[in-house]
Amino acid sequence: MQSNNINPESVNPSQTSGDAKDVLDLLPSNEELVAKINNWIIEAKDDVLTKAQKKSEEYYLGNQTKRDRVPGHLSDFVQNRIFESIETIVPIITSRPAEFLVKSPDISELGPERAKKVQMTLSNKYEDLVVPQKLEDASRSALLYRFGALKFFWDADSDDVGVTYVRPQRLILPKYGGRFVNDIPYVIEKIDMTYQEIKDFFGDAVAADMIAMSQSPQGAEETEEEKAKRIWTIYECWTNWWRAWKYESKILKSEKNPYFNYDDVSKNHWKKPRKPYILIAPFSLGKGPIPEASVVEQAMPIQDGLNSITRIIINNSSKMGNGAWLVDSSTMTKEEADQIRNEPGIIIYGNGVANLSNLRRDAPPPLPNYMFELWSGLSSSLDNLFGVHSTTRGERQGKETARGRILLKQADLGRLDYIVREIDRAVKELGDGWVQLMKMFYTDKRKIKMLGDTGDMSVFDMSSEDIEDGQEILVRSGSTLPTDEVSEGDQALQLWQQGAIDPISLYEKLKFPDPMKSAERLMKWKMGTLIPIEQPAPVPAAQGGQGGVAPSSASPLAEVPLGG
Repeated sequence: MQSNNINPESVNPSQTSGDAKDVLDLLPSNEELVAKINNWIIEAKDDVLTKAQKKSEEYYLGNQTKRDRVPGHLSDFVQNRIFESIETIVPIITSRPAEFLVKSPDISELGPERAKKVQMTLSNKYEDLVVPQKLEDASRSALLYRFGALKFFWDADSDDVGVTYVRPQRLILPKYGGRFVNDIPYVIEKIDMTYQEIKDFFGDAVAADMIAMSQSPQGAEETEEEKAKRIWTIYECWTNWWRAWKYESKILKSEKNPYFNYDDVSKNHWKKPRKPYILIAPFSLGKGPIPEASVVEQAMPIQDGLNSITRIIINNSSKMGNGAWLVDSSTMTKEEADQIRNEPGIIIYGNGVANLSNLRRDAPPPLPNYMFELWSGLSSSLDNLFGVHSTTRGERQGKETARGRILLKQADLGRLDYIVREIDRAVKELGDGWVQLMKMFYTDKRKIKMLGDTGDMSVFDMSSEDIEDGQEILVRSGSTLPTDEVSEGDQALQLWQQGAIDPISLYEKLKFPDPMKSAERLMKWKMGTLIPIEQPAPVPAAQGGQGGVAPSSASPLAEVPLGG
């Protein structure tokens, strides 16, 4: 294999010459790939992260505060505020579709028009591929497991771009290095494949080799049914420049990055190759791609405090309802006293049991007030940590004004804006990846159908020629956050009353289905040209002498001539 001292990550493909061009054509041998991938797997192993992710998942599912170790006679109550907070945050930060913006490089007269087509195509794919649902999964993982992941790809079945959510536990990432995927040397994904999937993707020869590798020398040959039931875990390794699949000590397949045009680097949207993974990783100190903690890990001690205090309250209430019996020895024997229970309708029989001085029941003292104050303080701390208070959760606390609730909710949305900025960055990277794939594979014109806000359908042609060099993919900041339609509507009405807004903008803020048509009807109504609703035609009265009733002079039918 050719040796080279040039770092591929520092090469600019648009300026390749000499040795730099050789780097683009360089793919390690299978022996080197096996050694590299094995070393990366070893150095990236992190048992601390694995335990933290598992514990966070347990708390999300409600197995909290050593619930499985609580004796049966005591309360194992769990108020799962972690689940409640996460499932309040996730729908909020992904409630609206991201708004793509494509900036034209202004190098041609058709630049703005082509940029608009690319922008509409990205919005169309965002809806068709149900990206908000995948962002929900990735955002939930970011809160639970420290990071979430998406993977874009070219789908050969649909002959179009695609995107999928990748569970963080299936990814192997370096502990240190860059903050973003393109800055780290590798991403390794563990993929489970069936025997048929291996045959379809790698070929019959590779599938036969894997069967031979996993069988013992003395073992009997597996039947087709046994092969179909087996699952192989394969490592798919990506760098910016190549990808390879490894099983044990064998490279099943390797190739240069298929999402970059090496033959003519000028026909790329990217400046250099990239890995097709996108991380959503808030709360990072910047030491590496994986943050040092998750919000759930920070919330665990507070959640434990809430559960512990609540269990004390419940246990005390149980004792209050089933107080201690004080039995005089002259009333009954020890064996008889042991038979006393708290069932409804219990009868206590013994000498002198009716005398309260010989037999009585005492309730335990009530809990001190500081227990309830501590519980309230912990509850507020948990709300502050997640940035989700009662108003955002839809609860109502005491007397609140509509304006006050709006202000409280806006304060929570401000806290969540940091996570939304991470989502915006991820969506921008997704758009960049899709545009690169379109630049490579949209060689023929494709019909794109786009449904507008007013329900009208627009159809246009899209091809790689519409993706000009220098087009910049952006996402409008905070576009996935929900808008407060009530406050926006009130503000629009106030501007309308002051004559500071046009009717079309008013109807848009009030979410009318067709603002243009509504404004047009308003103008016609003011000008007196709005056509009134037609009244149904009157039924003619029967001719005289045939049982009909003659219309009175006050009736609208009085002027209608009768037949004859």
